[in-house]
Amino acid sequence: MRSWQIFKIWGIPFKIHPYWFAILFLFSWTISNQVNLTSGDIYNTKEAWTIGFLTSFFLLSSIVSHEVLHTFVSLNQGVKIKKITFYFLGAILQIDKSCQTALGNIKIAIVRPILCFFTASILLLISNYSSSKELIAINIISRVGILNLFLGFLNLIPIGSLDGGNLLKSIIWHFSGSKNKGRNFLNKVNLSLSFLVLIFGIIFLFRFNFYYGFILSFLGLFGINSSKSESQFFKIENILSLSTVSELKLRPLRKIEFDSNFSEFNTLIKNKKDLSDKYLFVANNGRWTGFVDGDILKTVSIKKWERHFVGDFQKPINNFVSVYSNEKLWKTIERLEEKSEGFLLVLNTADIPLGIIDRSKIGNFVLNKLGFNLPSEIVNKFNYKNQYPLGIELPRIINSMKQKGDL
Repeated sequence: MRSWQIFKIWGIPFKIHPYWFAILFLFSWTISNQVNLTSGDIYNTKEAWTIGFLTSFFLLSSIVSHEVLHTFVSLNQGVKIKKITFYFLGAILQIDKSCQTALGNIKIAIVRPILCFFTASILLLISNYSSSKELIAINIISRVGILNLFLGFLNLIPIGSLDGGNLLKSIIWHFSGSKNKGRNFLNKVNLSLSFLVLIFGIIFLFRFNFYYGFILSFLGLFGINSSKSESQFFKIENILSLSTVSELKLRPLRKIEFDSNFSEFNTLIKNKKDLSDKYLFVANNGRWTGFVDGDILKTVSIKKWERHFVGDFQKPINNFVSVYSNEKLWKTIERLEEKSEGFLLVLNTADIPLGIIDRSKIGNFVLNKLGFNLPSEIVNKFNYKNQYPLGIELPRIINSMKQKGDL
């Protein structure tokens, strides 16, 4: 569903998703029911709905205003934000570049909870010092204050992408000097909390309330799976940043002699197994002298194939898109994605060709590092299609690492 832009500040569009209106209605209905149950002798149905709607509206409006100030702090700490979209009780930021310092991330993570507590303090003070507690306006102010207080504590819970989680890992990063230590510790905290929630959920499920037990169990399982996914993601990042091309199993070069004619060349082309096999590398007295592709067959009449030799049509090796064997894997993937063909020639430091790599080779290497050994039938299928196996999106992971300043 398409989001709607409500305003634009500092060149950043602030948008709301249609779900925001569903939450507005749901909150209004829930609060009005609560007012009817607890204060039905004071407020009629219309007044209860007024309290419900205005409480929900001002709560969501305070979330938007907090996000504006949070954005201001983020920009001052070097974050580049493309757009902000409000969903439910929070916002999703599309970021081009993250903050590169631990202290900057601490400032960004703490600003929203502080704003929630500040807003709650002001509103609750106003409601407490009011002469009449039964005024609709005071009732709304009190409720918005309490809900802001709740959101402040909720944001400080050290899990996932909440401010509390970002604050915890940034503090560890600041004092340890290692961003990875903060991420690993936060992931362990998330996993521990998820196990506790799952245990409580199971207890509730069988001894107290099935409904709440089911919800807690589901949240616990979701948290455990998220922690495992984060752990796998972290391992992939390490593989991409630390591994080199020399660790991969290369596809052997298909060789053709300098003095081979076009008929012999055509036979080899017909026996190709995948897209990269359309190239053959020319050898002359044991030395690599260049490469040819199947397109040259179209330039010469079939009747003349016996009299034309591939050596006369070869291109220099340095014309082939290549990468050195000591290149980092993440740089190799970036270079690979720059070309539509999806494969690269690997050279050693002496510029001697060693073999071919493609998406499937790189993807299988990463999966093997993670402990996944795919059956040969599946591996061959991805080799033929030249795709990253199992939908693993390595280029997107690299972009994410660059945004966070990890590369």
